[in-house]
Amino acid sequence: MKFIGRIADGSTETTARLILLKDFERSVSSEELVVIKNGGDERPINQILGVLREGLGKNEFLSHTAYRPDVAYMRHGGEPSGAREVYSFVIKPIGVITENGIELNKIIIQPRSPVYLQEEEDKPLEKIVKGNEVLWMDAHLENHKMWKVPVLKNFIPYHVGIYGSTGSGKSWFTRYVLVPLYINAGYKVLILDWSGTDYVPYLQDSNEVEIMKITEIALDEEAILSYFQDKTYDFSRNDNVKDGFDEFIEGWTEKVKAIANLPSISKDPAEVLYVQLKEYVEKSINNITRKDWQSSALRAARRVFRRLKPRDLAPVMGTISIEELLKKFENKKVLVVDMGGTIAEAKLGFFLSLAKQLYSIMESGNDVNIALVIDEAPQYAPWEPRGIQSETSEMIKNLAALGRKRMLNLTLIAQGIKGEIGINASVRRNLNSHFFGRIHPLDAGGEGGALEWLSPYGINADQMLQLKPGKFYFSGAMNPSPVPLLVTYEPPGEEI
Repeated sequence: MKFIGRIADGSTETTARLILLKDFERSVSSEELVVIKNGGDERPINQILGVLREGLGKNEFLSHTAYRPDVAYMRHGGEPSGAREVYSFVIKPIGVITENGIELNKIIIQPRSPVYLQEEEDKPLEKIVKGNEVLWMDAHLENHKMWKVPVLKNFIPYHVGIYGSTGSGKSWFTRYVLVPLYINAGYKVLILDWSGTDYVPYLQDSNEVEIMKITEIALDEEAILSYFQDKTYDFSRNDNVKDGFDEFIEGWTEKVKAIANLPSISKDPAEVLYVQLKEYVEKSINNITRKDWQSSALRAARRVFRRLKPRDLAPVMGTISIEELLKKFENKKVLVVDMGGTIAEAKLGFFLSLAKQLYSIMESGNDVNIALVIDEAPQYAPWEPRGIQSETSEMIKNLAALGRKRMLNLTLIAQGIKGEIGINASVRRNLNSHFFGRIHPLDAGGEGGALEWLSPYGINADQMLQLKPGKFYFSGAMNPSPVPLLVTYEPPGEEI
């Protein structure tokens, strides 16, 4: 430890300001960890571990709002005196260092108490985790590569949110830090790659990874009906048309397999299935006895099939069941579903099928031991969900509630927290650990944004808007520190 200064006046049990000794303003920076010997070196009341935030430099003779001789001297080219300058940082206490780990400080931090900078050999994070079952991420505290970041293992199934604007390193952080962490904790990892470009190209050559295309996977019939409902504006709001679709969808996968097995088929299978669907719906409508209802349903059906095209059926013509998909985990640690090349409604339909299967397994009393990584989470649970997104949002909430007891981790990745770039508030309330990267300006102010979460800990908008890629504030249940810490990582041989 290195003595760097003392506590100033105005300290409380939860915050204090450090006055730096001369010249330490050149080397000591924010986010460093320090130890306060509360009450003095000889007989300290306790020793408090804290993190430096909110640096401040003061020179009362250089006030920009009042006339001072030093200011006038400087205006004419002179060098003003630095003898009266004071440099300080706010210290946010992490806790009192005890034999059993970190405990809440309840004693006033005394002015004049000495403050010591933690150096590499001091290993401050090990003082935080005493008495807890932890894993160590392949990430470290800013400026300290030897200080690996601990995670409380028991809180992994309490779900995770990762937030950051485009280019902040969210996908890289997930691939190289969180996925290995989950595997080390005994979880299989299922990644839903929304675009097919953030995970598939980087993991496809690994022997431990299985990659499946979404178009190969069969959806359950309820999800298929929701998909068509979303594609056709609720079947043009006609119940008879909806009933026709619903009847045809029964046995959907068998119909798809039958078309695929037709000898020397010359047409696209999607076109064949489309013709069968259209003929079935029209036949169903023609059987309506009331002529006014029949005419109304025929008009609605024409509108539906003008909107619905054969290509729209292709994304829901997979034949591999969700049960078969999950069996891919038997010999692999990571399963990536490539969702690229299909429309949003098909992706959400697949998610509903997958989620229902996972929920069914957990509801029957079985642990799943799966970390489900959901890229582009606002696509599934937007701020204001409509249509099929209402169903996917509700399903995520249900998975989160039951998953805490059944070893299911949800990891949701988004550009922001609130508004159009954010995750639905009712879903986000189920996420208990968070990684905040460089924020989008929409998250820089107002209710519900990232700063509302971080400003109580001395983290301001300027810092969050300028964070470099690959740097994240780690906060929440998985973090043994009650105060968010700035963590970073180094992907192997690649640019973020």
